[in-house]
Amino acid sequence: MLARVDWKARMLWVTVAIGMMALVSAEKPTKSNPDKLPFEAVFQGLCENNAICEHLCFNLHDGTFECDCQRGYTLEPDGYSCTSNVGIEEDNEGLSYVGLEGGLRVAVNVCAPNCEMECGLGRCHLDGHAGVPRCMCPLGRAGRYCHPVIMTGGPIETARFHGSSWVAFAPLREAYRDVQLTIEFKPESPDGVLLVSGENDDLSGDFMAAVLVNTYVEFRWDCGSGAGLVKSPEGVHMGEWNRLTVYRHRWDVWLQLNDGHHVQGRSEGLFSRITFQEPLYVGGSNNLTSLAPRLGVTTGLQGCVRRLQVNDHIYRFRKNDPLRSPNLSSDYAALDGWDISECVGDACSEVECQHGGKCVSSTSPHSGQDTNSSAPYPTMAPPPSFFAPQNSAPICLCPLGYTGDFCEKQLNLEVPSFNGSSHLMFPALGGSVLSWLELELVFRAASTEGVLLYESHRSDGTGDFIALTLSQAHVLFTIDLGSGMLTLRSVYPIRPGVWHSARVSRTGRWTWLYVDDQPVVSGLTPGGFTMLSLSHPLYLGGIPPTSASQPILPAAKAFTGCIQKLALNSRTIHLVSGAVSGSNVGSCDHPCSQRPCDNGGVCEPHGPSYSCRCPLGFKDDHCRSRVVTQVATPSFSGRSFLKYADPEIMKRVSGDKLHLWLRFRSLTRDGLLVWAGEEGDDGEAADIIGPALGDSISLELQDGRLVLRYNLGSGFAKLVYNTTNRLDDGQWHTVKVSRYEREGRISVDGEEENVVMSPGDLVQLNVDSSLYIGGRETFRGSHNGYVVPGLTGCVADLTLATDYHVDLITQATAGQNIDYC
Repeated sequence: MLARVDWKARMLWVTVAIGMMALVSAEKPTKSNPDKLPFEAVFQGLCENNAICEHLCFNLHDGTFECDCQRGYTLEPDGYSCTSNVGIEEDNEGLSYVGLEGGLRVAVNVCAPNCEMECGLGRCHLDGHAGVPRCMCPLGRAGRYCHPVIMTGGPIETARFHGSSWVAFAPLREAYRDVQLTIEFKPESPDGVLLVSGENDDLSGDFMAAVLVNTYVEFRWDCGSGAGLVKSPEGVHMGEWNRLTVYRHRWDVWLQLNDGHHVQGRSEGLFSRITFQEPLYVGGSNNLTSLAPRLGVTTGLQGCVRRLQVNDHIYRFRKNDPLRSPNLSSDYAALDGWDISECVGDACSEVECQHGGKCVSSTSPHSGQDTNSSAPYPTMAPPPSFFAPQNSAPICLCPLGYTGDFCEKQLNLEVPSFNGSSHLMFPALGGSVLSWLELELVFRAASTEGVLLYESHRSDGTGDFIALTLSQAHVLFTIDLGSGMLTLRSVYPIRPGVWHSARVSRTGRWTWLYVDDQPVVSGLTPGGFTMLSLSHPLYLGGIPPTSASQPILPAAKAFTGCIQKLALNSRTIHLVSGAVSGSNVGSCDHPCSQRPCDNGGVCEPHGPSYSCRCPLGFKDDHCRSRVVTQVATPSFSGRSFLKYADPEIMKRVSGDKLHLWLRFRSLTRDGLLVWAGEEGDDGEAADIIGPALGDSISLELQDGRLVLRYNLGSGFAKLVYNTTNRLDDGQWHTVKVSRYEREGRISVDGEEENVVMSPGDLVQLNVDSSLYIGGRETFRGSHNGYVVPGLTGCVADLTLATDYHVDLITQATAGQNIDYC
């Protein structure tokens, strides 16, 4: 038999030239004489120019080559002839070594009892799981007899590895300092090699490797002066596609598995560069047994790999073929491989999701279908548990705005629907709900079970979390502040197919649950903790299978039905534009889905009905009537506002003093007259969740009385104007507001001024974004979540800084639902 010899060692062999050919013969080592030096014959020239090798030829170095034989043959002492074996000599481990077409060698087990399948250039192997023989073939060959892949279905796109398989690529280039790699794999065993490369074939010296150890991913590397190791905090999803992303910069490595937490590590010593001279092996190695001390595993990957990207280069599981793949660089095509087959068991291998959709396997019978049908509730089979998915039919998880079996249909998303494989993801609430929380959800369920809303602090479901779920048609709110769970359950069940409202209020350890007009349910969380910390994303309608969150909930199925409103701390969140991401979200059967509001109006759902928020210049139920603009006195409907962003206006509102004069009349007891405050980049209030902490000023009616509030950064000043007459009488009233530094004054209809002082030492009002009259897009007073509606009435004659008259209509930057008095 041929002894195993490192190809680097061959470069040291003596070459003796005898004309065109030189021969060095030596006695081969045997079990009786193992210490003989294993010389082989080498010849001068190149394989391409010589045809003396009877079977296989390998170019070596400095213009030399050597010959080898196919399976079942032994190389003769002449160095190029092959004779049939009577028996195969084994080494101490029962391994024989087969030379492959690319010049690499692989050790294969020849102890395969009752395995008599003819495999050509491959080897017969008795599958331990299936109990049947199969052929282990070199890369580029497959099937019985190991025929070329052009005869067995074409090159491999998604590679399946069997534990002793591997694919070798050219050594990494320009990767000594920085490496960024992504590999997508589907493991079927908790241990195995994902990839490995290094300076030497035994991983002495520099190396890097990604391995699976008991379902966790470990990335190991050594720059030559000490090893480093980082381990994923989450395990892989067995039998599902996982994505591993690794970035290495000199000593440092960052690793992320799927959408889990990033982990970071650093190697030891002073050296910071890795020399790559060995091939990049994927799925295993041709010398795995000797690598076990460095890798921590003794087996290759059992499973599939469908994508490998290193430093922006895509690697393919096939050899370079300029005729069939002219655009495939030889650097990123496989050099060789062993026992690789197409991952035909992957249900997603032949599914192409459009518009950025992602294919996953699920037992759900409805794969992203459009739920916007003529029937109010399409018949659906019960969805699977979202937290214990099964491998079955492929489903395309479609991005927001698309649906269909392959995400091919574009949607008008006004009221989202959820089909059991859907979800919306929003930013984490973080520390904004530490002490108190107000949550409202308006939904219509198609089943009696499901996760409506979930957010946690830890990925394993322990510690702080909140969850709003359906269980046996009852609404459940579960909360844990870190010292034990509290679950509140609605008194009566909800009715599927009907719109319901669920509201949660929490202060410290106390929590209240309101469902429609049912009796209020309240409770006290156990333990002594009073603060709520939520750092993971907030999920609506379900939790995706790729999420790092693993909740511990009384209900474990995804929601099926529609959700039309989500409000956090009295601020309504736009369900589509406010979401960070989502998948398989359809369009609900609701009037808003028909876009009933014209001329840029916005449809607002109210249970089964709706109303239109009309832009400035339009009115009526569908924003179809133009407003006559000759009269400059606007009226407000309670859902209206006028917005001003002119710097000339804002500089007269900000600063250390303010003079504001206006006339108004109101038909309701509550309503916002004036507001200015700090806003985010999107024009909405910076206090998205939680109380407003920045500078602001507001003038409003509360219970028929005028209230002035302002915050200069040190806390709120509040002044309720003391008058014997109510101001919601439908009559015109004149208001004068003035502020100098911390002191604020207000008078109504020429009566005596009332005075208030703001706390602290700050004297400047820093608001330079917008001034609102009559209401806002979303307004919540910064006092215990009290919601201030817009004004129902009229405003006229707004004057700032004693002499700057504001034309309420022509100077408005934006407006909504404005009519005229």
